[in-house]
Amino acid sequence: MTHSTVPRPPQPVRTAPDEQRQRRFRRVMAELPAGVTVLTTTSPHGPVGMTTSAVTSLSMDPMLVLACLHHRSGTLDLILRHQAFVVNVLPDTMDDISQIFAEKPLLERFSGVPHHYEDTVPVLDDALASITCRVHTTYPGGDHTILIGSVTNADADTDAAGDAERGRGRPLVRHRGAYRGLT
Repeated sequence: MTHSTVPRPPQPVRTAPDEQRQRRFRRVMAELPAGVTVLTTTSPHGPVGMTTSAVTSLSMDPMLVLACLHHRSGTLDLILRHQAFVVNVLPDTMDDISQIFAEKPLLERFSGVPHHYEDTVPVLDDALASITCRVHTTYPGGDHTILIGSVTNADADTDAAGDAERGRGRPLVRHRGAYRGLT
């Protein structure tokens, strides 16, 4: 069987209204499971943070992480002011904490949430893992800002026996608009 190398004429691009295309894009991206994290930092009024699943490792040398936050996020503004933040990886038992950091007013999110400070930034006590970072750089990304953090400390309670004893479990995942645990 031979393949034709004759170019085809370009097909017209069908564009749905922007709102419809955005909804479709959101549904498609919801098929990609993502780990749930809470980014935290320090403000003049106390600890602040927000839920996000747009976080990934970027580089091992130097150690860098990447997070995407809406450019109007109050947490992003405070991270940039403080120049430090923590990526708290949530266990599947902390979907309620994820909701608090996604929905409550910014300065009320830490109310009753156990935490401690490391290198001037708040770390959630019950996080599965935490990555403490200094702001390395930022880039514009549409309606979001791409935040690159230089890792100053990474801590995880990943010992299998320790996980079972402490009940920290497995990571919290978001898929198709719902929280899920890994089985």
